[in-house]
Amino acid sequence: MNKTQAEAITQAILEPDVRAQEDIQRRRAAEALSVARRRQVALLMLIGCAIGGVTAHFLGVRFTLGIIWGGIAGSAFGWFVVWLRSRPRAT
Repeated sequence: MNKTQAEAITQAILEPDVRAQEDIQRRRAAEALSVARRRQVALLMLIGCAIGGVTAHFLGVRFTLGIIWGGIAGSAFGWFVVWLRSRPRAT
């Protein structure tokens, strides 16, 4: 067996492992991106809750309603920001 045949056999044996590792790496990267996006939304939702609570206090509305509606608005804004950042850029 010459060197090229040995390399071809080695490549045939190792190739499925390389593909599987690349697939696992792609899945982990996609999952990490998803977690990062959800954390951004959660942060903006918490900020919205705080703003809604303060606004409700000064307007004389129930505090809990202010927190809920502020959180909903913050969440919607957060998903909008995530959507804007994930759009493909026009060149």
